[in-house]
Amino acid sequence: MLLSTIRTILGSLALGALIVYTMRLPDHPKTQGQPPISASVPAPPAPASLAGPSIGAEVQLPVVPARRTRIVDHCFSAESDFAAPMIRGQNAVVTAALKEEWEIVRKLIDAGAPVETADETGLTALMVAARQGNLEMVRTLVERQARIDFMDFEGRTAIHYAMAAGKREAVELLLSLSPTFDAGSAPDRDLLTSALASGDMTIFQTILERFPPNLEWTANTRRALEAALQAGMKEQVRLLLSKHAAPPTREGGTVPLIAYAIASDDATLFRTLLSCGSDPNLVIPKTAEKEFMALIKSKYLRLYIQEESGVNLLMLAAGLGKADYVRALLDAGADRNRHTPREKMLPLYFAAWTENWQCVQMLLGGGPMPEQLRVEISLAKQYANVIKDGVTVFTTKVSTGRNGFTTKPGYYVITDKDRDHRSTIYKCPMPYFMRLSCRDFGMHEGVVQPYPASHGCIRLPADAAKKLFVDLPVGTVVSIN
Repeated sequence: MLLSTIRTILGSLALGALIVYTMRLPDHPKTQGQPPISASVPAPPAPASLAGPSIGAEVQLPVVPARRTRIVDHCFSAESDFAAPMIRGQNAVVTAALKEEWEIVRKLIDAGAPVETADETGLTALMVAARQGNLEMVRTLVERQARIDFMDFEGRTAIHYAMAAGKREAVELLLSLSPTFDAGSAPDRDLLTSALASGDMTIFQTILERFPPNLEWTANTRRALEAALQAGMKEQVRLLLSKHAAPPTREGGTVPLIAYAIASDDATLFRTLLSCGSDPNLVIPKTAEKEFMALIKSKYLRLYIQEESGVNLLMLAAGLGKADYVRALLDAGADRNRHTPREKMLPLYFAAWTENWQCVQMLLGGGPMPEQLRVEISLAKQYANVIKDGVTVFTTKVSTGRNGFTTKPGYYVITDKDRDHRSTIYKCPMPYFMRLSCRDFGMHEGVVQPYPASHGCIRLPADAAKKLFVDLPVGTVVSIN
């Protein structure tokens, strides 16, 4: 029994000594991600006064704490983007994709390799497939959650890679799998720029179709419009116009490009823009640039553009006497009854400043051609002839304006008739009044002298005034010479 008690006491003492020894061992920090380093080395001679481990025993080597780098700090940042592609340097998935070993790519992904891993440049398998034009793998990778909007370290997506390689079908496929683009998004706008830089207008059109119709004109889209116009690519022109809320202008300008075409007599540009959807009722701003105003030769038209708001394309063409442009605008839906807000100026009034009777007739809504019916007035002979189908059918004496109130020669059109007209200037009756080109003079019944005697109007005998008032429709051309 005594022997058992002694054994128990000695065991307790040994256990206590072991615990004390263990507690006195130094607590060395461990390197991040590494196990403690240990080795079997010969122990140095211990002082006689100290007891230590025997020679050849397992000892713990001290380890210097690792210094955390910026990359390590980023790994522990609370703002880390866990949705970003995993960068692994020489990546097996990307390497296999570059070698076009797509079956290996499938097997790696099936085995658990992330589909969005990238190499040291940020290149992903989806970008490789897009660049190669491999439509099957593009679909497969997208189905396995590869994101189309992932960008490499230069900001390029899979669509950029497909565009740069000229893989139109891959571009169209990726676009079909993408949401509609946002005009306010910088990456989306950059994609449109890259599409233009590719030089493939069909790819550019494919990209542009994905944008909503609220784009603002930029240097790039203006350049795209210019290229499409020069190449006669009306579909691209039409698409560009439809995707922008405002009409195209010159860089830094405010005047619509189609107004420049009218003023500079660029018929090709005018007709292309008009046929591709340009609004025929566009208004020219009062802030028109000097380059545009220099093209306007009519001082009246320049004054109205600068002083009166609401001058539109039809008024511009009419005021310049450009009959072909007036006709084209009317055919495209321009409103001949639209007027300026302050002076109530109609396109017809702008045309009346010119001697272009075709413009006046079109804005009136019609009138006989001069070879069918016209009136010729001779200032020298003081006679008027009515010519129908090339034959003089009626002649009458007239009395035109005297010195100081001369009747101005030119080509005019009867723009309205008033049976019981009264002059607002001279406060006298002018029966059977036929106004010429919206001016303040016309043909009417009056005292006819054998010499010029009026204030500018063409006086007619009573019976002649009645006959002409009935026989001559509005729109009839009257030449005074």
